[in-house]
Amino acid sequence: MWSKSEWLDGKGAVPKRRFRRQVLFVTCLSLCGFIGRAFASELVIGREALQTLVVASVFKDQGRWYLAKGKCYAYLERPHVALDAGRIIIDAHLSSQLGLTVGDSCIGAEMMSDVRVSGKLVGSGSHIEIDDIRIDNVQDESTRKVIELLQSATGGALPKSVNIDLLPLLKPTSVPGTDIKVSATNLAIAKVTTLADAVDVQFEIELRAR
Repeated sequence: MWSKSEWLDGKGAVPKRRFRRQVLFVTCLSLCGFIGRAFASELVIGREALQTLVVASVFKDQGRWYLAKGKCYAYLERPHVALDAGRIIIDAHLSSQLGLTVGDSCIGAEMMSDVRVSGKLVGSGSHIEIDDIRIDNVQDESTRKVIELLQSATGGALPKSVNIDLLPLLKPTSVPGTDIKVSATNLAIAKVTTLADAVDVQFEIELRAR
């Protein structure tokens, strides 16, 4: 025979079990809702993080960003990233040998100078693009004149834009206390705003739980 208190405890356990099943059911429905749904999100990238992204995505050829590659070459290295007037500013060191390629050699002058490059950050798919790229300043006058001649002859020594892909940064993560893994399957950037000390990225993201 159960005591009155045991009987009451057993009687109370029934709704408790029902409540737990209901919570589990709702939780499962919520997790299923993660699959294939897009959520509006915001990512604020500080200057130091932006520096890391630019080095990894743009200066990815042994720490160099090649403007021209071959026997005659020009590349930027040792970048320092800043933000100003709605643009990304990249101060870097330019090394170049520009002229005519003859056989296995470049017939021309070897020049070096500190330069300032800037661009406008825009969103496209899962990428932040550095668009409208231009050279704002070349410290050495001789180098500046050579670059101007190169741009005039080739229609531009700088690429029109370069991409920084954000999707690989969103690595799968575990839901605390469970074995459930949540990963990003798609990312669509809606808006990129360049602030004084950070870049604000608004995007929609699709998550998958398994």
